[in-house]
Amino acid sequence: MVAFGLILLLVGLGGGGWLAWLALQSETGVTLGATGLQLTVLPITLFVAGAVSMLLLWLGVRLMALGTKRRVARRKELKQLRNTPSASTAPGSTTRPPSGSPSDR
Repeated sequence: MVAFGLILLLVGLGGGGWLAWLALQSETGVTLGATGLQLTVLPITLFVAGAVSMLLLWLGVRLMALGTKRRVARRKELKQLRNTPSASTAPGSTTRPPSGSPSDR
């Protein structure tokens, strides 16, 4: 799996470098248009904007995955702690909760 990921990384870097080189060779602008709006940019500017947006997308996905992983681990630990009897409630234990505790009510 790591080897496959490394191959994809190298192909992506090579393709990105080749596209950046091609964008630098062109000195004419690319016209982007929408209703009532036209924008002329250099190809390298368009390439960099796409690369930055993909980086932000990747970063967002990674942060969401990291947060989900932490939440699942926390829930799993809480569930395990709730299901595991503590030392004070083990059979044969002589310790009792204080008289004003919620368990007396």
